[in-house]
Amino acid sequence: MRFASYLAFGVASMGLAACGGSSGGGGATCTPGMTAAIALNAMGVSPKNACVLPGGTVTFTNNDTAAHDIEFGAAGCPTSLGPITPSGGAVTGTFPTQGNCSFHDADNPTNTAFQGTVAVTTGTVGGGGY
Repeated sequence: MRFASYLAFGVASMGLAACGGSSGGGGATCTPGMTAAIALNAMGVSPKNACVLPGGTVTFTNNDTAAHDIEFGAAGCPTSLGPITPSGGAVTGTFPTQGNCSFHDADNPTNTAFQGTVAVTTGTVGGGGY
């Protein structure tokens, strides 16, 4: 039974790596869907990159003990999702138009661990650094 749990966790982890990428270059690809998820914790955001179809949503869940505030700076992207309460709080942003939506935590704007990109596209994104 324990082996089956570890196997399921490993398969789920590989699936997340395939759509969302990792913090580095690598060859991660992302095929967009209508939803994606990004988690925040004391170490930063994970995954750092996600992708959705135009009109799709991304949910940011705060698993940290401190509040976080996700902001975007590009046209066509949400401006701010507002404060996300600690210990399980979540907010969802809608991404109506194609483009790359870089984000950061307004409370830690220069900390690269709390920065990432949401690619809003109809095609597969590759390279891990959208």
